[in-house]
Amino acid sequence: MHALHGLKGLTTCGDDHTWSEVQNDLVGAVIAALLAMHYIDPTGARATFDEILHRRTRRGREAAAAT
Repeated sequence: MHALHGLKGLTTCGDDHTWSEVQNDLVGAVIAALLAMHYIDPTGARATFDEILHRRTRRGREAAAAT
């Protein structure tokens, strides 16, 4: 978020950032989250990720509403 705010000129410390830096930070956050999920449950992390991703998609919400 700091890099995104810097990109938009919203920081008070004068940090300027590029889209490339923002994207790099976002990918880093995704990697950290996936590693944490694997650390918590090495054998079930993928199934948990798939289940949560499905629930958060339109198709998943529509399927849940239909039942």
